[in-house]
Amino acid sequence: MGEFNARQHNQWLVQMVLGLVPFLVLGLALIAIFRWGEITPYVKSLFVPSGMSFLEVTLLGLIVGTIVVLISVGLIIKTKTVLPQSESTEHIRNIMRTPSGIAVSSLGGGMVEEFFFRGVLIGLFIGYSPILDGIVICISTFLFWIIHIPQYKGVYLAYGLVFINGLVFAVLFYFTDSLISSILAHAIYNLGIGIYFTQLTK
Repeated sequence: MGEFNARQHNQWLVQMVLGLVPFLVLGLALIAIFRWGEITPYVKSLFVPSGMSFLEVTLLGLIVGTIVVLISVGLIIKTKTVLPQSESTEHIRNIMRTPSGIAVSSLGGGMVEEFFFRGVLIGLFIGYSPILDGIVICISTFLFWIIHIPQYKGVYLAYGLVFINGLVFAVLFYFTDSLISSILAHAIYNLGIGIYFTQLTK
């Protein structure tokens, strides 16, 4: 990677990280509002599974993530779906060409989005009744879907995959009471999809 390309790549990485920061800040603000004085204990509790061991939730996340990405890539190949030509998708392609870019996209995106959409938007508002829990999960999944629409503009299969996968990640969090499995599943999905589309452009 030349000096100019390296500099441009670093700028894209910074932009991606800065794009994740608002979710982190807003998530912490919501925790502060609804769990004043319990911010640190609440955040720690998001990583402690209920009724399962750390090994079990880790394996569950790895297995579900692998299944989700295999099904998603299989559908994309079968339908010959391509990403739209846009500035954001071009940034993703360029970022995924280096290890640092892969780490930010898969781990950074997976961790921050799971923290906000599952740990905060679901975790803070469940536990009243199964019906209300289901509504909270659906609202969180819908909001997760909405933020991805510009990225996949006009690619209807991608819209469906984002919604279904978001729902899968939400259910993982709900039943394990921990972000570990959903973060791993989300990270594997981002990694697999990112590498697949990057290889297509080589």
